[in-house]
Amino acid sequence: MVFNTGDTGVFSDSVASPTSLFQSGVVAGNLISVELSFDIFNGLSPTIPDGFFPDSFFATLYFGSSAFGPALIGGNFDQAVVLYDLDASGPFNVAAGATFGTSPKGAGWTRYALTYQTSPGFTGPGYVTAAFEFYNLNGTASDSVVAIDNVTLNTVVPEPSQPLLISLTTVGLLLRRSRNSCSMPLP
Repeated sequence: MVFNTGDTGVFSDSVASPTSLFQSGVVAGNLISVELSFDIFNGLSPTIPDGFFPDSFFATLYFGSSAFGPALIGGNFDQAVVLYDLDASGPFNVAAGATFGTSPKGAGWTRYALTYQTSPGFTGPGYVTAAFEFYNLNGTASDSVVAIDNVTLNTVVPEPSQPLLISLTTVGLLLRRSRNSCSMPLP
């Protein structure tokens, strides 16, 4: 279950698992990069009874052409980037370039930050979504909690004049080069 305590999303295994929380941003135009940061509290249980797995939390960045939420269930997205996975021992499968630091929330909290660069020429899919998922895999109820706060999701797209400026510069260089390579004097 995910519940809100003020501005904090709290995941708990006191009810059926899995539970999910999504935050989306709209992308207009070509996407250069996505900047994502959030604070996280890891209260996942270290208890793993025989035959079970550790309670786990997954943070993923999804790119898709439709609004998100139920789309995850049907797999309706164009690209997924694993931000990181988490159990009681800490984060693993961490995205390249991601950082963990001190959170302004205080003791027990960690600040996660990532700037994800898209491929050159990547056309914006329409939506970018940070998805947070919690799974009670150890078979024990009410022994784990994860909290998320201060989620910031920014998309960076080129300014409208930037492609025009690049094109004009390229044309200027080609004209200059063709003048310099001409063997006849120009009038």
